[in-house]
Amino acid sequence: MAGLKALVVLNDNPLMLAPDRTASDKLLAGLDFLAVVDSVPTDTAKLAHAVLPDAGYWAKEGTTTSADRRVLRLNQAHQPRSEAQQGWRILSELGLHLAGALKSGEIRIHYTSAAEIMDEIAEVVPLYRNAGYRQIDSGQRQYIDGLGAKSANHVTVQAPAGSNGHGGAFTLVSSRGLYTSYEAAATHSKDADRLHREDSLKMNPADAAALGLARGDVVTVLNAQASFAAPVEITAAVQPKMLWIASYYDGGAPAALFDADSPVASVEVSRA
Repeated sequence: MAGLKALVVLNDNPLMLAPDRTASDKLLAGLDFLAVVDSVPTDTAKLAHAVLPDAGYWAKEGTTTSADRRVLRLNQAHQPRSEAQQGWRILSELGLHLAGALKSGEIRIHYTSAAEIMDEIAEVVPLYRNAGYRQIDSGQRQYIDGLGAKSANHVTVQAPAGSNGHGGAFTLVSSRGLYTSYEAAATHSKDADRLHREDSLKMNPADAAALGLARGDVVTVLNAQASFAAPVEITAAVQPKMLWIASYYDGGAPAALFDADSPVASVEVSRA
């Protein structure tokens, strides 16, 4: 097993969520073994040598930590379907098999509940010290050692010159929207946003007029790294020479146009 390049991906989809999809695709394809633990048949899962069925969101028990540092309790609403198990159980069983095969000796990995795992995290990770199940059950907000946000700053973001090796005429930004389902987007469903509020490229009226575009016209957005096609929505909500599209559009297609460390991408737009 020496030199074996193996990876287990739990509830993640780097081919959809990580920038520079070409690089992610190459890295994953170069692994000797890839296992994916997920409840959705994602593009990443399609590359895997083994896919282990995780329980869906509403069949999970445990906690999740949001981007604004809230530790939220998950209460199980229904039992996992078919052969699916909760992710922590799958990782625990994998760990036990690996420990036996590698003769690593006694390690603490045989957990009996999500509560036991969270209580151990609260013991060993300082930021989670007051985030055990007993504290979370109260539902009261707790500030973590004074590390909560104290201020908010407006930052002007500019595209680096020649970003992505392509000095495009437009600057593309992308972010998570309110209405697009991750699960549906991950399977490239056309109804990921059932009311079709976020499945279009937002363009300033002046730019649309200059290109002779009308609402609903399909355009190709491209740079040296990748391209995708999308219908145009004309709105003054974006600035001239700026474009916006939901990051989950078409299974995360916009992410392929971004460099790993850049929040924006320089792109060209042409009629499809």
